[in-house]
Amino acid sequence: MVRLFTFTLMLVLFAGLRPAMAEGYQMHGTEMHTLSSDVLGEDLQIAVALPFGYSASEAAFPLMVGLDGDVMFGMEAEVARLLSFEGQVPPMLVASVIYGDFQSWIAKRQRDYHPGGGGADKFLAALKAEIMPFLAKTYRVDAGRTVLYGHSSAGLFAYYAGIKEPGLFSRILATSPSLEEEPEWAATFPRLIEEATALPAFYVAADASEDKIVTAVTPSFTSLQAKAGEARATFDVLAEGSHMSVIPKSFKAGLYYLFSR
Repeated sequence: MVRLFTFTLMLVLFAGLRPAMAEGYQMHGTEMHTLSSDVLGEDLQIAVALPFGYSASEAAFPLMVGLDGDVMFGMEAEVARLLSFEGQVPPMLVASVIYGDFQSWIAKRQRDYHPGGGGADKFLAALKAEIMPFLAKTYRVDAGRTVLYGHSSAGLFAYYAGIKEPGLFSRILATSPSLEEEPEWAATFPRLIEEATALPAFYVAADASEDKIVTAVTPSFTSLQAKAGEARATFDVLAEGSHMSVIPKSFKAGLYYLFSR
């Protein structure tokens, strides 16, 4: 409850700061698309960041779909670009659904990343039937190197998506996945893991201060690692201090791990 309050307070403060941002700024090398979703019954705004060298190449590139794009897209895109200079992470396309305004983002992340009313399954169906095919049609995507990334509630969804639709992404990056918020749902995950075939590689992380998350994730991750193999699934408990401060290190560590598989 304290973690949820802290996260909500951060979001409120973020919303209050938005009017002070410089007007007219646009991220370099990004494109926006509108995709009509029959599954969700609404238009989706999808942001895509191109890797350096994309326009000068005819090659296919890895694709990362990052969740919580309204507040995370900048980090997801620019950190991935900068890390690609070092060679441990390949240049990659980064895409995210953008909900547009603060209230829509708060409401729709709860709808899309949690099971209530079938929301998570609808969003997963939209990813499979509409979003991923659209991205593959519009960009040169290396279908064998795709990543789904999420933190907190989005990490919960990424974790679920990897075991529910194991062929949709080849890699899952789930940081501080909030399984403790959905204990009945999380209790079904070991069965899904047992039923799954050809699981993707998983990097899962949480901060040492997030003892409830670590406890909630451990049962299903034990099943996951037994099924996928220790070489394709790891669970890092980091010592960064909090639910938010763990984001940069876990994101970088996850990309390094997943692209060394």
